[in-house]
Amino acid sequence: MSNRAYKIALVAGEASSDMIGADLIKDLFALSPGVEIIAVGGAKIKQTQATVILDNEAFSVMGLVEVLKDLPQLLKLKKSIVKRILAFKPDVFIGVDSPDLNFSVAKNMKKANIPVVHYVSPSVWAWRPKRIYKMASFIDCLLTLFPFEVSIYKKTSIKAEFVGHPLAKKIPVVIDKALAKKQIGVNDNKKILALLPGSRDREIKSLMPIFADTVKQLHLSNQWQIMSSNVSENKKALVDLIAAEHQLKINWVDSASDLLQAADFALLGSGTVALEALLCKTPMVVAYQISQITWLIVKTFKLMQLPYYSLPNVLYQGFLVPEVMQKDLNVVNLVNTCQKMLTDDDCSRLIKAFTEIHLSLLTGNSNQAALSVLKFLDAKQ
Repeated sequence: MSNRAYKIALVAGEASSDMIGADLIKDLFALSPGVEIIAVGGAKIKQTQATVILDNEAFSVMGLVEVLKDLPQLLKLKKSIVKRILAFKPDVFIGVDSPDLNFSVAKNMKKANIPVVHYVSPSVWAWRPKRIYKMASFIDCLLTLFPFEVSIYKKTSIKAEFVGHPLAKKIPVVIDKALAKKQIGVNDNKKILALLPGSRDREIKSLMPIFADTVKQLHLSNQWQIMSSNVSENKKALVDLIAAEHQLKINWVDSASDLLQAADFALLGSGTVALEALLCKTPMVVAYQISQITWLIVKTFKLMQLPYYSLPNVLYQGFLVPEVMQKDLNVVNLVNTCQKMLTDDDCSRLIKAFTEIHLSLLTGNSNQAALSVLKFLDAKQ
């Protein structure tokens, strides 16, 4: 527990970072009750003691080209955030994931001599690895979610520390699917297909039509129930609208974690949700699609370093779960891939690998990220 009443500014730019940021904020208040925190965040951060200065919904964009369309508004919002944080005069700025947003804010903080902690390493192991040298000019301390990431930063002045993944701490290592079904109101003799096309509007509009047609063509029996979860009512409405256009009925669960713990199979977009499915020991097929121009840039300049892109496969360092990506992402390919997974009677190898990865993402202290932030601040005094 820290005896100092630190002032902290935190920015979490999207749904996954909102969850991570909220956990950090709660632990910081528990360890240092006098701490004062302002934040950019979403629904979960709004439930903490932090003072929310801006909702992060405005930053829910993705891709190199996709961002350009919203660039004027994004720049205006960034400028406003920087102004609010500088007026607050924090002892530290913490950017949670969202490097496109947080690195810009962090550079302004460094110019004002405000220490910078970044929580969640960008995917430098997957694409644009040389970013680490630029990051060293404006990041003092980096808290990583995955143990292998620490060694990447040894070539730089950045102090990197593995603090564990919040989801790995929240989700049980051993999952009781039958109990999880009862907890969300589903009979344990029913099977659940979790349909999770993403938390951003563009992801939903891109993936949901393909997902809906795929589910229809799988011709699942009445034993299966199609369920989903999302972070806002607007997103739910968008998914329901697209599903209805494809004659598909979606049943909703508030928590993605609760749904994935109960699910027998998941069809989902790439991102944190794929890791969440792994932690919930749910077999999955991962889909990913970005604009053709963005993809052309990525391929032309060889920005991708790995042959796979979903977090389960990155952590496994091989193709553990099926991925259907970009030009290959169509209903025929997705149906065939899902059918192979659904007809695989032996999931024991998969669950064993999921469990081993889960255990690797745990640390001795469930509040390690908050402890590391306070240790960093104490060292600055």
